[in-house]
Amino acid sequence: MSEAATVIYLEADDEVTSVIRRVRAADPGPVVIVAPGRSRATSSVVALRLLGRAADADEREVRVVGDALTRSLAAEAGISAYSTLDEARRAADGPSPAAEPHQAEIHVVRGSVTEDTAPTIAAAPLAAPPAAAPRPSDEDELTRPVPVVRPAPTRERPIRRSSAGRRLPLAAFGVVAALLIAALVAGATLLPAATVTIAPRTDDVGPVPYSVAIDDPERIPGTATATAEVVATGTYAIQESASGVVVLFNWTFFPVNVPAGTFVAAGEQAFATQADVTVPRGRLTGQGTIAAGDAEVAVVAAAPGPAANVAAEAINVVVDEGVDDRLGGVPENPQPRVLNPEPTAGGIDTTGTEIVQADVDAAVDAVRTDLAAQIADATTEDGGRIAVSAEPAEPVIEGLDELVGTRDPEGIEISGTQTWEVFAADSETVIERGTEMFLADASAVPNGTELLADTINVVVGEASLQGGALSVDVTVTARAASAVDQEEVRRRIVGRSADEAEAAIADLGNASVELWPGWVTTVPGLAWRVDLRIVDPEALAP
Repeated sequence: MSEAATVIYLEADDEVTSVIRRVRAADPGPVVIVAPGRSRATSSVVALRLLGRAADADEREVRVVGDALTRSLAAEAGISAYSTLDEARRAADGPSPAAEPHQAEIHVVRGSVTEDTAPTIAAAPLAAPPAAAPRPSDEDELTRPVPVVRPAPTRERPIRRSSAGRRLPLAAFGVVAALLIAALVAGATLLPAATVTIAPRTDDVGPVPYSVAIDDPERIPGTATATAEVVATGTYAIQESASGVVVLFNWTFFPVNVPAGTFVAAGEQAFATQADVTVPRGRLTGQGTIAAGDAEVAVVAAAPGPAANVAAEAINVVVDEGVDDRLGGVPENPQPRVLNPEPTAGGIDTTGTEIVQADVDAAVDAVRTDLAAQIADATTEDGGRIAVSAEPAEPVIEGLDELVGTRDPEGIEISGTQTWEVFAADSETVIERGTEMFLADASAVPNGTELLADTINVVVGEASLQGGALSVDVTVTARAASAVDQEEVRRRIVGRSADEAEAAIADLGNASVELWPGWVTTVPGLAWRVDLRIVDPEALAP
């Protein structure tokens, strides 16, 4: 069997020089050239011969896949030709397929249908040697030469001549030949002719699904890092009682003992003394009044909160009546038994913030979300790449120790890291392999049709990891044209009117039949007077 063939797809405007460069740059082994019907590189025997010579010089085998005209030209140039890519790939090393007969049974013309190309016998010079046979030009039209069969010469009876040797003048032979050629040209001009143009019917192919395997995808590793602040939402109570100093006054002539915990008040705010204190006795003054004895003692509000922060001299009542009586001496004494010389302070009742478990969990979630977003950005497919992320490792979160219960936190952060790996492949590679799978699928194109290679479209779908390989789903669509059998066309239309002939081949696509001259009513039976043109699909209006 032959080596694996390299497939080269031509565009309509590809020149033979560029095709030769691509053939020389191809991998070792046979090269299969898939040509559209109007490719410049394959529409000329001269161009194909140049291609064949370049391949021979490099000791390479070139095979051409194309329509009937392209195959005929390739055969004339000595290049193997096939109707399908599958046939070309399966071709064994051996003799090339037999060249298609290059005769004027049916004239096949690729290209515009606007020219009047009714064939005449003048298209082929009489008695021209094989080397002078007309070569197909690089234009879109090719007219095959018509071989003319001459009758076998008959032996003439010897003529007795006089001794004078009378001979027919040489100019007479030229006149006779010119008259004969003129007669043949006139006959060819007046013979009925038909031009048949067929734009083959096309059908949609697909969508056909395939799974493209990329066994050696590019592996791209990476590491993402993220931080998040722990925001405290828990609260705790902050309560403090107001405190200050009071002065106790003794208006009697006996020392008074005031025990710790004795309550004094400023309005409804009570304060407790913080130590035992003995208030000295009062003294009689020279004016006949009593100067009270006094003693200081610290006090603390009985209830926490800012309400116990009172002004100076607001504390003026001894709540304990027994102590008050002992300090006052007599009930009718209007003098104060207690006063605070300075305002009391420090009484508060509020809350502070502290970290609870929910705060830690929220910060961890924020770190994980940030890491996932970074990995998604790093592994997102771009226009020319198909990427699939492997299952990333579990994130590593740091800074979580002893966070719960922390009061009044400021700027506490946690951090996390996560490693990832991406398996990537080039989109063009996937599309190319999907195209190859489609072309190799003999069941994809309906029988009796020929694939239009330039209509193949590959849509890339989902990709997944299968072990260390990528599996990419693709769908392929294309269009296929009805295959046109020249002999079948001739058999159907011979002897029919133009309308009948068009109807007889309507199943092959949009067809146009023109008869010439104007007095001709049916398709002539002479094959060389029928000019069959296969043009681009759907080129003719229905």
